[in-house]
Amino acid sequence: MALDKLIGLAMLAVAAVVFTYYTAWVFVLPFVDEDNILNSFFLPREYAIKLPLLLLAIAGLGVGTFVGKVLVKNQQKKNSKKKA
Repeated sequence: MALDKLIGLAMLAVAAVVFTYYTAWVFVLPFVDEDNILNSFFLPREYAIKLPLLLLAIAGLGVGTFVGKVLVKNQQKKNSKKKA
């Protein structure tokens, strides 16, 4: 059980870091001068939209693939029961 808590804590920490980074990138960086050293820690602003859209497409593809596999497997089970 302790390993589950450790993995959950690590996932929470990663999510908090990503949320903080993205929030600063989108909401703070536009108000900072372009020659400020803070800009060197962030990707160009055009990726603020492209990256989440890409991740959303990949996640949707993964969920769709999983649901498709489950549906095909259930259909195969039903067909094997009907033949028996």
